[in-house]
Amino acid sequence: MSAATFDVWSTLLDINAFYRAAARAMAELTGRSEQEELQRLQRAYASVKTARRRGLIDESNVVRSSTQIALKELEGLTEYEVYWVFARAANIVEANALVLDGAVQALEELRGAGYRLAVVSNVVFWPGYITRAVLDKAGLSGFFRVQVYADEVKCLKPHPRIFAKALRLVGAEPSASAHVGDSPFEDLAGALASDMAGVLVDRGRSTPLIDTKLRVAVVGSLLEVPLAVKTLTGRL
Repeated sequence: MSAATFDVWSTLLDINAFYRAAARAMAELTGRSEQEELQRLQRAYASVKTARRRGLIDESNVVRSSTQIALKELEGLTEYEVYWVFARAANIVEANALVLDGAVQALEELRGAGYRLAVVSNVVFWPGYITRAVLDKAGLSGFFRVQVYADEVKCLKPHPRIFAKALRLVGAEPSASAHVGDSPFEDLAGALASDMAGVLVDRGRSTPLIDTKLRVAVVGSLLEVPLAVKTLTGRL
């Protein structure tokens, strides 16, 4: 059985739309402008991503560890206020602003081709169940048999264990499956380390690259994902 697993943020959903909603919630708490709070959130996110690449996140408690790093850029907020901000953002974000171009079409085509679809996603300073709720609000949750998040398995991409968990749950073999994401480090490297094919979404790229020997594809649009997945998993 073949599977196609997907990253969520900046792959299927627009993280900037979610951060804009979070900035509105933060402004409610602090009295600062939404633009100022958005800039602070972006700096906090960059700090967490850097710490993640350097192996500085405590994977036994990903959300709290990430939040402690983020708080250095979010002066005036407490840990629990940050959690409230993202719960509030999940409620107020506009569904039609979330879904990135081509997401529905790509998922429909892969599901129609018989792939089992799953989410494999890291978390930042909100837990996986918040992303589950946002995916549902965006109308995409029905595509996925399984959703696996780093805080639930206590393991961050690119570690192979998070990919293996998703594949076990959908009953698919890694050699017949592909992972799709926007990060060379977390998604592409993680897929290859897990014996899966890897599809990197590099938006704006004019010409797709598909290398069946390396089992790697780089595409410029989600609309190009189904062909890449089918080619790399031998389903054409």
